[in-house]
Amino acid sequence: MLSQVMNAESPLQAGAQPGSIWIEALQTWVDAKTWSDGVIYDTELVQTPFAAGAELWFFRSATFATGVRKDERYTNIVTPNSLPSGWYAKIHAMSIRVLQTETAAGSGLFTTAEDVQRIMHEGVAWLYTANEKTERALPIMMWQSPYGLTGSISRTGPAWTTWSVINNGVPSQGAIDEMRYPVELSNELTFQGRLRFPGGLTLDNNCMVMMELHCIQSRPLR
Repeated sequence: MLSQVMNAESPLQAGAQPGSIWIEALQTWVDAKTWSDGVIYDTELVQTPFAAGAELWFFRSATFATGVRKDERYTNIVTPNSLPSGWYAKIHAMSIRVLQTETAAGSGLFTTAEDVQRIMHEGVAWLYTANEKTERALPIMMWQSPYGLTGSISRTGPAWTTWSVINNGVPSQGAIDEMRYPVELSNELTFQGRLRFPGGLTLDNNCMVMMELHCIQSRPLR
C-alpha cells in the first residue's frame, strides 16, 4: 500500500523493510506501525483415549495430528512458536474453548456436553515464553472464553427434543478476567501453549480445543 502512494516526487519513501519510511523533511528513517485489538489463536485435536501425562502443544504446527492442515477457522499463526517479523503483541487475557464439532479427523461429530465437562474439569493448561518461562499454569476452567457456545443438540423426529449448551466461562468479552501484568510478545520471543490431562481422559468422541490469547497488537504498515 505504501509503495503505491509513494513515488520519486513524494517527501515520503518506502524502504526495503515492511513499515520502513524515509521522511525527506527530517532526513531520517522511521518505523511505521498499525495498532489494533486482536486474538492469537490455535487449535489442537484431543484424541480419545488420552494418556495420563501426555501433552498437546499449541502455536507450533500448521497441521493437526491427523495430517489435516489447519485453516483460518483453527489458527492464525504464520510462523511456528513466534510472531511474524516486526510484529508485537501485549496479551491481556487468555482463554480456552472446546469447539462445537470435530473436523480434524473428518468425522464432523458434534461435541457432547459431557465431553466439554470432562475436558474442562480434567485439563490443565500452560503458556510458556522463551526458555520455558511459565506465564500461566491453571486448570482449564480458569481459562474462561467469551466466544460462542459449546455443547450438544439432539434431534429426534420433526422437532428438537433435547438442547444442552455449555460454555467455559463468561457470556461476553468484557466479562473475562484480564491480567494485571500483561505478557509481551515480539517476533524475537518464542512462545507455546500446552494442554495436559494428568489423570488421562476418555471421551465420547475426539474433540477440538482452541487456545486464545487476547491482545493489543502492532504490525508494520505496508
